[in-house]
Amino acid sequence: MILFAVAHVLYLGLNFTTKLTKDYNHLLIETALNRLTDEVENLLFPVENQARWISDQVKIGNLDIENHAQVQTFFRGVISATPNVTGVGIQYPDGVARYLLRDENVWREDLDATPEETVKLFQLMDKVKTNVWGRFFWYEERKQTVVNMRAPLYQNGELKGVLFIGVTVADLSKTILTTSTDEFLTPFILYGTKHLLAHPLLTHGSTVSDEIGRGTDWLEGKSEVPLPRLVDFQDSKLNRLIAGPVIKAGLITPIQDVEVNRARIEDDLYVVATRKLERFGETPWITGVYINTEKSDRNAGTQLFEMAGAGFLILVISIVLSLKVGKKLARPIIRLADTAKKVRSGKFEDIEPLPRSRLRELDQAALAFNEMVEGMRERDMIREVFGRYVPESVAASLMQESGELKPISTQATILFSDLEGFTQLTEEVGPERIVAILNEYFSQVVEILERYGGVVTQFQGDAVLATFNVPIKAPDHAECALRAALEICNTLDTKTFDGIYLKSRIGLNTGTVVAGAVGAQGRLNYTVHGDAVNLASRIENLNKEFGTNILISEATAQNVKNIELRTIGTTTVRGLNGRVRLYVPKT
Repeated sequence: MILFAVAHVLYLGLNFTTKLTKDYNHLLIETALNRLTDEVENLLFPVENQARWISDQVKIGNLDIENHAQVQTFFRGVISATPNVTGVGIQYPDGVARYLLRDENVWREDLDATPEETVKLFQLMDKVKTNVWGRFFWYEERKQTVVNMRAPLYQNGELKGVLFIGVTVADLSKTILTTSTDEFLTPFILYGTKHLLAHPLLTHGSTVSDEIGRGTDWLEGKSEVPLPRLVDFQDSKLNRLIAGPVIKAGLITPIQDVEVNRARIEDDLYVVATRKLERFGETPWITGVYINTEKSDRNAGTQLFEMAGAGFLILVISIVLSLKVGKKLARPIIRLADTAKKVRSGKFEDIEPLPRSRLRELDQAALAFNEMVEGMRERDMIREVFGRYVPESVAASLMQESGELKPISTQATILFSDLEGFTQLTEEVGPERIVAILNEYFSQVVEILERYGGVVTQFQGDAVLATFNVPIKAPDHAECALRAALEICNTLDTKTFDGIYLKSRIGLNTGTVVAGAVGAQGRLNYTVHGDAVNLASRIENLNKEFGTNILISEATAQNVKNIELRTIGTTTVRGLNGRVRLYVPKT
């Protein structure tokens, strides 16, 4: 009876250890793959956003692609804002490509494309009507591999040009090193199944030097894909796991969209997990990790053998002692397994810290597990709350609303601000100084706006879009917006930014807006939409016509009670029927 009880306790311990190992391996692999995916998206999503913004500016008429000086200014801003961009340009219908390279900072015009190639490109872009990621090419000046993205530029419904942006992928091999602290876990990113895009070995200069010394095709621009071939790369284990025979891995709970296999290489057992990313071109990017399970300190087999050995040793020493130790082992292991299930489900708020144990190994495991859960809880909060919404006031509202802001339609005052003479200033001071000026200017403007209850929802080049009364309620939102505008203008009259005086044009309008989070799941931006927003932008632009710094719509003026205003006249506004009456503050 006692022997049966001991055997039963040992069986429970081994069974729950196996379940815990499956859950932990699932968590280890899924976390590493999610971080790899984040690194790829952090590299490419800003470029997609820049392309969409430039396309929108062309579409609404803010950017004239035939005005090459204006295009140069826009492109310098793109290169300054996105460090991984190596160059940006436009392919015109006449076959001429006009572009700017980061290293040269010189405006170039080339006629490299044949008429047939140009026609084919424009037909393709007019068909897809959206951003398209192209193939990789070798950038000789920087000795780096670059991927390019193309976007159609429409104006008045006509395709006027094709935007292209080059992005270097050289830093991916460095950033993927942070995906896991397990020294026996190797992360990688593949381009298809035959070429290597990122790998820890590519962070060492000797690897690339060896490739150069051998005259490798991909480094000389001769290869169709300028990336290391997996079959020739130094990591032969990775090639064996990807191209060789493998079998489905056990001791790992299945992960959605992830393929997990195992193979024995040089007497060691390896597990490889891969996930396809198919939105960045015809050839999928494959993120993955492989683990030496024989040496990993989280190896399932090691845990199981240690548990079994300890159980049999206890059985030999004393059956009675085995019963006591078995019970002590089973309870914390069951508790640990149940907690791991909660971690896998993502319900961090329901997880209580594991209690301390008198057994050193279990105590260390409980402490390590508690630290891991706390770190994941903090990262989950940052990603799910602060990573989806930019303004601090929006984040504060999210905390009060359990992490969600539902779309609403409400009355709000929109403040749209733009710098006067920004294009000329950019050409005079250069890209590095203009970034410093803008950062100092935006810091000052945001501080003023937030002091009056405004929320900045967008930065568009040198322009600022702020809302009052959404998402934070403000009964006197029109007057608060006007006071903020007056203080911004007064500040610009007395303060310099990196030694430069700036002037701002501001438009104010009050009306119904739709406010909410827009974007992909987990990558949302809080913004506002509606005719009231568009009218504020157009009123700001009318400052040029009236020679003013602040223009106020009639709807806003009717809600301002404590500041004297005077009408400056009426005018027509593009997109609206009838005339619009405008006001300015009395001086």
